[in-house]
Amino acid sequence: MPKEYDVVVIGGGSTGTAVVRDCAMRGLKSLLIERDDIASATVGTCAGMISSGLKYMEEPHIVDMCSEEVVHFNRIARHLIMKNPILTPMLEMGDLSSGGSFAEEYSKRAASREVPPVLFLTPEDSLKIEPKINPNLIASMYFEEFFIDPFRLCILQAMDARSHGADIKTYCEVIEVTTRDGAVEEVVFFNRLTRQKERVTTKTVVNATGPWADKVARMAGADLEIRLNKGAHVVLDRRVVNVGIIAKAVDGRMIYLFPHENTVLLGTTALDTWEDPDTLVTEQDEIEYLLKSIEWVIPSIREARIVRTMEGVRPLVADWKKPEGKVTRGYELIDHERDGVGGLVSFTGGKLVMCRHMAEAATNLVCAKLGRESQCRTHIEPLPGNESDVDVVSLAREYGVSQHAVERLRARRGTNATKVLEMTREHPEWKTTICTCEPVIEAEIRYAIREEFPRTINDLRRRVRLGTGPCQGTFCTFKAAAVFAEELDLDGQEMRAEIVDFLAERWKGKRPPLRGEQVAQEEVVQGVYACVANLDQEYTNYELKPWEERD
Repeated sequence: MPKEYDVVVIGGGSTGTAVVRDCAMRGLKSLLIERDDIASATVGTCAGMISSGLKYMEEPHIVDMCSEEVVHFNRIARHLIMKNPILTPMLEMGDLSSGGSFAEEYSKRAASREVPPVLFLTPEDSLKIEPKINPNLIASMYFEEFFIDPFRLCILQAMDARSHGADIKTYCEVIEVTTRDGAVEEVVFFNRLTRQKERVTTKTVVNATGPWADKVARMAGADLEIRLNKGAHVVLDRRVVNVGIIAKAVDGRMIYLFPHENTVLLGTTALDTWEDPDTLVTEQDEIEYLLKSIEWVIPSIREARIVRTMEGVRPLVADWKKPEGKVTRGYELIDHERDGVGGLVSFTGGKLVMCRHMAEAATNLVCAKLGRESQCRTHIEPLPGNESDVDVVSLAREYGVSQHAVERLRARRGTNATKVLEMTREHPEWKTTICTCEPVIEAEIRYAIREEFPRTINDLRRRVRLGTGPCQGTFCTFKAAAVFAEELDLDGQEMRAEIVDFLAERWKGKRPPLRGEQVAQEEVVQGVYACVANLDQEYTNYELKPWEERD
């Protein structure tokens, strides 16, 4: 007999994991189905900004919602959150007028988010903060915004849902949603790990699949229209700037240059697209658009090494015949009762900062359909690791691990950093640094494999930032693969297939901007993995990725 659930959530991004967490916390028998890994699609390609929403001043209710959600995130996940200072350099007198209205709206909500009001700085003070700004600026605005690790947010939401009784199934692709008497009845999915078809019964389905939401809705016979919009980022080697920079692009849109972990993100483009989200890559025109635009305020930007690009697809509300920038950044929760499909609800639109709010709205609707009464607690109860503060200096001294490594552990795991460090008492050799760019020690790799259900080395990347720094996995992939194989009892052939698979994923982002110093870096990768390890002769168990099939 198929297992029965109150609710099946399809999609393991920020919204889907937030929904399954809320449902599980309210006592619903819940299942999350994700066709790949948690946070493996759209959310993993964003800048991680939990914006105050002031870009959308024409929709004040969205600004208020975003500001309130930032307060909630600072309560439930403060160990994942960073506060970044941002400068908006002004090069023309016309910039001053628009800056004034922004400053007024921002300052209204600053106190609740515990940030200072907007400051207008002289050119001299601006250059003291960021010497790489164009010295011809006439003034700048200074303000602060919060950022979160989107991968860790999604993983922790999924893990918290599991601790409240939910089932989490990754690498399971939904292939059918059946109905009976005008309501959803079964969800059928292909388990890519067991190569078996499975089915579960349910009373409600939440479709949180982002740019694939229309396809999932159609499986149940429902109509859903979304406006797909591509966004691309250029990832630069290490900290090119000390603070975030926001500037006008060549077409008047706003773009940004944000310090992000051990890199800097330049983004983003915004292009309506009708291509398959699985095959999209960043185009040369997008790279040049971003470089040309930011070059006006950071003239030395082209001296920085581009290590990769990344791209995602926004599932905007289907609001047509207007520029992308005029489309609402709010969300719609669609009850497909309107299409004669009871029990099915879908999302369009939304942003990372709204994911908890979206989940609360969806869970309220699910509870109403099931006749259950339960209050939302996701804005109150902490995510795993946020139970208390962490004394990094004391932990580094106690366990004999560098403060830098412990601080990175704290930023990813909060109080659970101690569980990782405790593993080194019995195995002091696990203090070895596997990824020097971040850094990541061996004990954290083993902890993540045992506790956070990664299925591939690429999944490990999302959990510990393995291979995301300047060398893009050149020197850590072999070491991580050896640990991964030992923990999961893989044979040599399976381990080599994992390495090839991970390098192929990294290549997706490295290929579009490949030029200059990055060519030399890629020659090193080729020398290590093709010439020395001979992996270019390995074809076993390797399936071409969608973007490789496009070549």
